[in-house]
Amino acid sequence: MPYEIEATAVSSAPPEEIFKHLAVAEAWSEWGRFPSKARRERAGTDTPNGVGAVRAIGPAREEVVAYDPPRHYAYVATAGLPVRDYRADVTLEPQGSNTLIRWKASFEPKIPGSAPAVRFVINRLLTSFSRRVARHSERCEPGCPARLPV
Repeated sequence: MPYEIEATAVSSAPPEEIFKHLAVAEAWSEWGRFPSKARRERAGTDTPNGVGAVRAIGPAREEVVAYDPPRHYAYVATAGLPVRDYRADVTLEPQGSNTLIRWKASFEPKIPGSAPAVRFVINRLLTSFSRRVARHSERCEPGCPARLPV
């Protein structure tokens, strides 16, 4: 039975700006506070950061499975996480002058009995990710990878 987690945040940045920070692999290093730089290992089928693109963040590898700017971005983990069948869907919903970021994930723990700990960690990560991308998108500076041509 898959486990599901949802985290949300609100940003004053428009969906288009937030979407760039999700889609451009290198931008994850700007807002994510990862121990190593995020990078795109493979370009997507129709667009460099679109469906089929593969991102590496440390030992984790993630493949883009939905790319619908500026509303929906989804990826699956293909390696490096202590879970199976990990999928995350990020939706960006305009709310007046703000944007609601909804980050939902589903997964199966690899190790029996580890579900409570894994859920706790993934919940903390998604909450942090949604808040960080919200704040960073509001104050993105020139030179941020999300501002570079794609």
